[in-house]
Amino acid sequence: MRSYAHVLLRWWRFLQAIGVGWDRATPAECRDFVLWLQQARKPISDRRTRSAAQVGTLNPVTRKQHLTDQYAPRTVRHSNAVLRAFYEFWIEEGAGPLVNPVPVDLGRSGRAHAHHNPMQPFRAEGRLRFNPTVPRRRPRAMPDLRWDELFGAMTSDRDRAILVLAVSTAARAGELIGLRGGDVDWGEQLIRVRRKSSDVEQWLAASPDAFVWLRLYLAGLPTLAATDPVWWTLRNAAACRVGGCR
Repeated sequence: MRSYAHVLLRWWRFLQAIGVGWDRATPAECRDFVLWLQQARKPISDRRTRSAAQVGTLNPVTRKQHLTDQYAPRTVRHSNAVLRAFYEFWIEEGAGPLVNPVPVDLGRSGRAHAHHNPMQPFRAEGRLRFNPTVPRRRPRAMPDLRWDELFGAMTSDRDRAILVLAVSTAARAGELIGLRGGDVDWGEQLIRVRRKSSDVEQWLAASPDAFVWLRLYLAGLPTLAATDPVWWTLRNAAACRVGGCR
């Protein structure tokens, strides 16, 4: 919700600068907004010092690129998706413009996905017209030495289990932290999470090492019920050994 609010705030300020009301915006304003985002610099409240030297470089541990002072193509695409959904809501309510200012690219045939295999899944609405092309990125990988250092820095079996589960399942932090006793399938070595965007339950396969560390962690706790949270703070875990997790 915070990222959506920032998108709408940028759009509101842009429309105010060009003197167009939000309910009078057209695809021309959206096109100009995208062009502006592609050359604008992010507003910075404080003067950058140490982080300024890291702009555009790679983190030696995670191999992730440090953010730059400009808006990335993925940010622009996210902005277009937010604005498209925002105007779809108000058009359905009868309080917005007659035409969505973020149009869909229907292609040369006049309809989206005209030549797509109907047996394959695809987005029904098609591609947004003003979306910039996102360059393909090389897969990121952590060197074995860095991984050994990170894993060795873990001070408890709980932390080791969380780390290995996160890496082997690629689950989001919020999805992983919310595990309950009934969300662990020991026989199939699966964990059940609820996806962030759709809130749909999904079973994810985890590595055998992850279940080994999970077993070592749970060995110090009483038997968990299906509704009990899997992860406990070290202080509460010590209390569980004495009086139970209830």
